[in-house]
Amino acid sequence: MVGCPRTIRASFKASMAADDPVAPAAPIPTRVCVLTMLPRPWLLLSTFILSIAPALGHSCSNNRIPYGLEVFRNGQPSLLCSRPNCFEKTYADCDERAMRKSCPSNTSWVGGFDKGYGLHEPLYVQCCEFEDLPRLSEVLFTSVIIRPGEYFEGEEVTNGQSEKIVSFDLISDITMIREGPPDNQTLAYKIDIRRFHCSKMVKPKIVKNWRWP
Repeated sequence: MVGCPRTIRASFKASMAADDPVAPAAPIPTRVCVLTMLPRPWLLLSTFILSIAPALGHSCSNNRIPYGLEVFRNGQPSLLCSRPNCFEKTYADCDERAMRKSCPSNTSWVGGFDKGYGLHEPLYVQCCEFEDLPRLSEVLFTSVIIRPGEYFEGEEVTNGQSEKIVSFDLISDITMIREGPPDNQTLAYKIDIRRFHCSKMVKPKIVKNWRWP
């Protein structure tokens, strides 16, 4: 993606902050970037697939986290998943399929979604329950709007020495919204983000075999 390399932190666009009263005006450590589209074969192929597929499902399953969201020019969203090394052996209890309108609970995050192609097709969300989420994380941002041609990526924070991940951002909720006049509407997606702290997780105790002298 041109315009926002992965190695550079970017902030909200000034135009987004001006248009959206809930968007923070100050720079933030996560990224909401405008996609500078260049002719790419895979993009043309994905656009062709979108035009013939009745519904598109994206899922992080129960052992990965949703760290980002990309919205193509045609309004179709794509969920970005990762598996931080401090979360490798942790699992959530996810819905069998995407069937909800949102994941409003403070003990859940977005595990996946289904979105049919087209302006009038609804967004169905798969929610993953994680009982300790309120204790291990806090709300970072709410009501961040991602519009067509933009994407959001959360941040992974390392300790700086061993490059071990100590915290990461995840998308806890998503809803689809429509913007513009009734005869010329576009799709956008409103997301909430939490920061998860690996250092607050209770590590399992290692039991050593004890022998009588």
